[in-house]
Amino acid sequence: MRRSGLVSLVTVGLVACQDPAASSATDDASGSESTSEMSSTTGPMEPVPTTSSSGSSGSTAAQDDCPEGCAADEACVAGICEAVGRADIEAGCHPLGDPAGRGQCVYPWPSNFYTQPAAESSTGLAVALPAALLPKNTQQAEFPADDFLNGKPGFTPNAQIRFASARPIDPAALPPIADIGRSLADDAPIVLLEVGSGERWPYFAEVDATAVAGEPQTIFVRPMRQPRAGERYVVAVRRLRDKNGEEIPASPLFRALRDELVTDVPQLEAERGRYDEIFAALAAAGVDRASLQLAWDFTTNTQAELQRDFTAIVPQIVASAEAGDLGYTIEEVSEDPGTEVPLVVRGTFTVPSCLAGDSGPGTVFARDPGGLPDCSNTATANFWIAVPQAIYEAKTPAPVAVYGHGLLGSGSEAESVAKKNGALIMAGTDFWGMSEDDIAAVIGMIGQNFTGGRTLGERLVQSAVNFTTLAYLAQGELAAEPALQGLIDPSTVYYIGGSQGGIMGATVTAMAPNLQRAVLVVGASNYSLMVWRSTAFEEVNSVWAATQPSVQNREFLFALYQAVFDVADPVTYRSVIEEAGDALLLIESIGDAQVANIASEAMARSYGMRMAGPSVYPVWGIEDAPPGFTGSALLQVDTKQGPLPPVENLPAEGDNGAHGAAVDDPAVQGILGAFLLEGVVENQCDGACDPG
Repeated sequence: MRRSGLVSLVTVGLVACQDPAASSATDDASGSESTSEMSSTTGPMEPVPTTSSSGSSGSTAAQDDCPEGCAADEACVAGICEAVGRADIEAGCHPLGDPAGRGQCVYPWPSNFYTQPAAESSTGLAVALPAALLPKNTQQAEFPADDFLNGKPGFTPNAQIRFASARPIDPAALPPIADIGRSLADDAPIVLLEVGSGERWPYFAEVDATAVAGEPQTIFVRPMRQPRAGERYVVAVRRLRDKNGEEIPASPLFRALRDELVTDVPQLEAERGRYDEIFAALAAAGVDRASLQLAWDFTTNTQAELQRDFTAIVPQIVASAEAGDLGYTIEEVSEDPGTEVPLVVRGTFTVPSCLAGDSGPGTVFARDPGGLPDCSNTATANFWIAVPQAIYEAKTPAPVAVYGHGLLGSGSEAESVAKKNGALIMAGTDFWGMSEDDIAAVIGMIGQNFTGGRTLGERLVQSAVNFTTLAYLAQGELAAEPALQGLIDPSTVYYIGGSQGGIMGATVTAMAPNLQRAVLVVGASNYSLMVWRSTAFEEVNSVWAATQPSVQNREFLFALYQAVFDVADPVTYRSVIEEAGDALLLIESIGDAQVANIASEAMARSYGMRMAGPSVYPVWGIEDAPPGFTGSALLQVDTKQGPLPPVENLPAEGDNGAHGAAVDDPAVQGILGAFLLEGVVENQCDGACDPG
């Protein structure tokens, strides 16, 4: 009997999943019977019968090729006993993970390995990820995969694709942030392929900067345009080398698939039919099968599923908001002539509520028997109306812009925004889910390994309901309020949001038919991409570490949690924005330490935005807007705040000020005003907008 040299790397008792869930999953899997199906609920996946596309007798034939038998953690691969981490695989870990160091048990991720056939699904699949395979926290709480992931027809289109390697990768070959075009080169070391169209997808790749020496490295493949919903993608890795310049070999089990070698691993043998399709798709794209070190596929969630709650909510709440009959209460009128904002009106207003119970922090959607949001409840929200000095003194009607505040802020920020833009009356309300009142609920939810985590995404959508109601109220009853009479032009209303409000602005605009133009100041999409580069997340991350000490576990769990954010993510509603003919102006602050530039630029690409040029630097995949452009655009502003954040997936050591200074320059305010009031994207800076 021959053994691979890798045997010494793996012992019989090795469990490579680096969290408590892995060891418990291994214990649960012992003695289980074989089955042909993957579990669709929490719990380990069980082995499946061996099959072979070559028509061999499967595991019996493979075992006969190793007549002396292999060690418990080995597999017989074409007559050779190979260390594969068999205990992990039998516990449900992905069979193509690096047996010398898997990173997370389910890597590579996302993967159709963790799906099962579903006749009622438009993709033919349903996600089936056992929670027992995922990291538990220090209280042994499981991540609630059934609440967020399982049963969906695919994985989030905002997935942070990744795989792990026990050998340190030489990052020089990876397409970097600064050269996304390299990801589409014929010889790119990683290919991200949309199977249906055969289109190569742009990305950058990076090695996890939080990796600990001597432990497996995670390699991230980050799409720089959101993959299309409801499509199948293949990730192919080839010709990567380690830091000694040696090409990294394929794992024994991937080599068995690639080279059509028989094994005695039923979980792998069950994959051969799917891999015939994967290899065929790669061959059609010109990828040499023999060069592959790893390949896998995943399917994205569908647009219908991503927009399901939204589609049910809009007709319920728009008619009510348009009627303007829900009511409001003025609680305070503050008038101080001669100041920058001489009039502030504060009060509460009644909104249609899609939330259960008292609609307070921690609540989730009330749902009808069909599982759709039921918005027959009502709730009370705060509002602030801030009138700038020029409008107050002129007594001439001016448009209103509803204003969305920053992370864990409040609608009272409308007053400070009114100081910067004197041509608009600002109306603010709170972003439920991410306002001051939600802090305790959010931290508590994360501390319980995201138990009850649907509250964050669903309360953010309820916020869009609130903003829609306020937008109609500002055009209707509030315009006739004695304190505001003669000041509000009821013919139009706009949206301006900053930071969190910039991120959520497209979602609000998609919901509100009367919002046709929106300015998204330091906005972006995809929280799972941006938060690990954000100084704004550091405090939450520090608190979270008490119950989840591993930063790699925290990053992966948050990436899974992105499925909750999808219901509020701005790119989820791209089709709604485009069909309505609405326009967005996305303002990016160069060197932003809170909202990473790559996340803003990825959103701009996903929307097909043009650049309000000249740009500060060329942005791959975004063309300059022609004169008189009236569509959606990206505007770069360089305030020259420093130092610049790290290139790696790490936050800056402190906020450099770029985030809050993006619209301080009068020329930028002029661009903003012209876009909202006239609908034209026109760069009014002297060259690139670099007032710093």
